[in-house]
Amino acid sequence: MALRQTYLSMKSKLPSSSEVVLVMRGRGNDELAPSKDLLDEFNRLKGCFSPASGFESPIHYAWAKSNYAERFLAQVRQSKPAMSRLRELAERARTHDVFLVCYEGYDKPCHRRLLLEIAEKELGAEVDNGPFLPEKTAPREAAKQEEAIPLF
Repeated sequence: MALRQTYLSMKSKLPSSSEVVLVMRGRGNDELAPSKDLLDEFNRLKGCFSPASGFESPIHYAWAKSNYAERFLAQVRQSKPAMSRLRELAERARTHDVFLVCYEGYDKPCHRRLLLEIAEKELGAEVDNGPFLPEKTAPREAAKQEEAIPLF
């Protein structure tokens, strides 16, 4: 049992015994989603991407240029509702897997990993940082997904 993360298209493949917590804006857990200002800036910066920028993709470019990780970590740490909700989820993850879910695939930077970092380091949560792989995933496909994980 652990606090885990995955992306929306994997939601239907999660074990029925797990709990799904959507962490996108407007999905009931806004305290665990990026602020509107951060998200707006991130989306604006994606539009400024140029292949000559030296970044892999518009998402990687916007993540770096917006100082997304630092800003999001500060946002959550300074928010009593966010820390309380994360603490509650960490506690529930002691008895069953709790998945934080948003849109980004494993090959892109995402705030889910930042939430897991806070939960593990500051709240003592049991965290599984690995990608969720459905049991019927072929070993070769699983290896490809694991290779794609490092993002920062």
